[in-house]
Amino acid sequence: MRYKIIAIGKIKEKYLKTGIENYLKRIKAFGKIEILELKEAKAKTRAEVQVLESTALLKAAKGYTIVLDEIGKQFGSKELADKITQLENSSISQVSFLIAGAEGHSKELKEKANLLLSLSKLTFAHEMVRLIMLEQIYRIEAIRSGHPYHRD
Repeated sequence: MRYKIIAIGKIKEKYLKTGIENYLKRIKAFGKIEILELKEAKAKTRAEVQVLESTALLKAAKGYTIVLDEIGKQFGSKELADKITQLENSSISQVSFLIAGAEGHSKELKEKANLLLSLSKLTFAHEMVRLIMLEQIYRIEAIRSGHPYHRD
């Protein structure tokens, strides 16, 4: 499986950059991963920012589109690994994870997504979500390959 994380804005915190680099290296042992950072939109209203950023996210997405959103479905790590295997068995070879900026996703993007995914009932800073998602992608691939990183 090829993974693409598409996110609004750049990571500013050094500790997040370090964690992201760590998981990118780990994931590359299993396959391809790409992170694409898009510019934050400048607009007068929150709704306009959402539309501009969501349009850019969707345009950059490839394959099966998973939008990370607090109202999405929650999976356990094993369940998410099973979902990725199911997609792969259905001839889907790429998954794009879309991460909004501070203003969130537009309603239209949520409707166009193949899946809305919630990482938790908790709310996380959008910059932290990249690191959390990378750890989960690594965990998914560890589960799928029988690597001891994830133990039942």
